[in-house]
Amino acid sequence: MSRLFSEALYRRIAALFSACTLGAAGLTGRLYTLVNSDEIAPAAANQSQYTLSVSDERAKIYDAHFSPITGAASGRFRTAVFPSSVSASELTALLRTVPDEKKGSVFELYQSGKPFVTETEADVSGRTLFSFPISDEDPSDQPAVHLIGYLDYEGKGVSGLQKGYEDYLSENGRRIEITGKSDALSRTIAGETPEIRITGSESAGLVLTLDLRLQKAVETIGERMLQKGAVVLMDPFTGQIRAMASFPSYSPADIPAALADTENAPLLNRALLSYSVGSTFKIVTAAAAMETLGHKACLERKYTCLGAVDVHGQLFRCHLRSGHGELDLFDAFQLSCNPWFITLGLETGGSALLKTAKAFGFGESLRLADGITASSGALPDENELSAPAASANLSFGQGFLLASPVQIARMLSAVVNGGKLVSPTLILGKTEDGRTLIPEADVLPRRVIDEKTAAQLKAIVSYAVMADDSSGAKPQKTTAGGKTATAQTGQTDENGNEVEHGWFAGFFPADDPQLVCVVLAENAGFGNRSAAPVFAAIADAAAEILCYW
Repeated sequence: MSRLFSEALYRRIAALFSACTLGAAGLTGRLYTLVNSDEIAPAAANQSQYTLSVSDERAKIYDAHFSPITGAASGRFRTAVFPSSVSASELTALLRTVPDEKKGSVFELYQSGKPFVTETEADVSGRTLFSFPISDEDPSDQPAVHLIGYLDYEGKGVSGLQKGYEDYLSENGRRIEITGKSDALSRTIAGETPEIRITGSESAGLVLTLDLRLQKAVETIGERMLQKGAVVLMDPFTGQIRAMASFPSYSPADIPAALADTENAPLLNRALLSYSVGSTFKIVTAAAAMETLGHKACLERKYTCLGAVDVHGQLFRCHLRSGHGELDLFDAFQLSCNPWFITLGLETGGSALLKTAKAFGFGESLRLADGITASSGALPDENELSAPAASANLSFGQGFLLASPVQIARMLSAVVNGGKLVSPTLILGKTEDGRTLIPEADVLPRRVIDEKTAAQLKAIVSYAVMADDSSGAKPQKTTAGGKTATAQTGQTDENGNEVEHGWFAGFFPADDPQLVCVVLAENAGFGNRSAAPVFAAIADAAAEILCYW
């Protein structure tokens, strides 16, 4: 009896399962019919949407002439595709503009019936294809890398201006989204017109003071002539930095290689770091003397260099051990005679030297932009300068004295512009359309020396370069003024020789200066051999670019 009951029960269960299976199959078929029905498709479409993210760009970074430094046009396009409505001719046009290695994958996406975005090499916009130009995202040849910085794998700024202006750059770029309706299988619906939403601006961006032409020239010359060092090119009347480069450079496309190079440390922006400055400081010493002792006393002063000077038992030697003989201020600058300036500095006094150095901005950090700050360097204090030897050291730029190339450019600018200390800056402002500037507020300069002192110093350092070519800085296509330096560091190399930095701080043209240029040749020895020729090459390049000759 129980056996018969069990068999009957199994037959009923089997029949029920078969009925359910047939019912499910019928429902599936009906669902397929409904999905593909012209009558039901609009209703299904109302229940499903898709959104394609076509573009999500950062705001651009421009130079002073609105030439894009980042985000330049790439010549490529990002194209949104809606397969259900694409005609054969449109598909052919699409595949023709896709790189060969991607044609297969693009065709598979098309066959899926679902909307997608692909990169094309031409604008193929039409009824069902929507193309938008995309910016160049290849950082391998990025100009001004130490200033611009680089992005992480998420596209966020890690260093430089990319980090300092992360919020602005990430929030003000162009975003393009396309929203449309799809059926239950996520396929686009024929005849439906997608909604295109564009937010932000294709042209919005940060406008720098850099001149891209000068920046590229400085980078090319520096890469050829400097192993380690920096160049700063600045407008002496506004403080606007026209070019800044550090050497060696690095590629933002290969940060691991830059991090691994601990010997050369290419990620460092040497233009912002502090170094021993040497004889470039003699400009400050002369300025302090003129305003303390009087202009006439300094210009008429004669001193006989015998190759060394004794300061309370400490001997300070001239680089020419036999001595320069009798010199006036013009000759002392041209020949860079240390005993001449040591004795002048002692006559002027350590307090006056320190006061003038501070007025010129030594010991003061400089914010050039968000994320870009030049170090403050170092100055001796009043107590230290009470010792005559300390004042002697400071007189020719040695001892406890450090400054960045930006600070030296700022100091020389005050000589060029008539005695006013400008605030170096990298930012002109912002733009919404790539043509119109929304300017940053200007910082007014402050007077640090009188006009007469500035004019006399300008004439003296112009003579130092143009009287003959012993400085190594005399350009061929323009005129110039400036000062060489060979700065002792107190460090020695593996052979026991003292490591010295070469410097040249100058301006051009000499009679109507437009730019101040400071060159640091790190650990490269004599400034007239290592830094001055770099200055001359940059002055000649700028003369061609800006027509200064």
